[in-house]
Amino acid sequence: MSNKTVCGFSFFLILLLLLGGGCIKQGLPIYYHTLGNVSQSPVSTDDSMPDILLRPIKIVSFLDQGQLVSQNSAYSINLEEQHRWAGDLQEMISNVVISNLSQILGTDRIYIFPNNQGRTGIQLALTLLHFEKDTDGNALVEARLKIIADDGQTILHVTTSSFTIKPENNDFDSLVKGLSDGLSRLSEEIAEEIRQLNSMKRKQT
Repeated sequence: MSNKTVCGFSFFLILLLLLGGGCIKQGLPIYYHTLGNVSQSPVSTDDSMPDILLRPIKIVSFLDQGQLVSQNSAYSINLEEQHRWAGDLQEMISNVVISNLSQILGTDRIYIFPNNQGRTGIQLALTLLHFEKDTDGNALVEARLKIIADDGQTILHVTTSSFTIKPENNDFDSLVKGLSDGLSRLSEEIAEEIRQLNSMKRKQT
């Protein structure tokens, strides 16, 4: 019997032993999650609202890896390999914010900036600072907002908002629902500021 035959037979025996002993582990399942709109009270159409342009949302790099994120401590995080976003996180958040604002403000004139239609309007610049499970198991959403006049230069409002939502259960579906709820609360704050700015502008004209 040749050396090659012996080696091949030995490898086959080892493989059978490993399979028989259950030593070869199956890959862990991967779950994909999407953000949702948290139901808002219906608002009648408000024709006084200006065009609103949402700039591409900036996401801090540790959140934008494809996986959901959990805090281990103030200085470390865990990327949840089994729990991932079903698509581009920036795109999902943009769509949810636009949908929320449209429903809260009663307007469909909310667009992604820049766009090929050459629209002008007040601009929203959002930077997502936190969007993860915190060390207490809560959904943490924190974002920095700038509202910019239609000249694209004048800053009308700057703030940082943070929301902590306790999930209904200890699973990742509940965590994602909590994160969606945080985006809803953020949208409500943005909408209220837009209303105030719009009211001030109308009084000045």
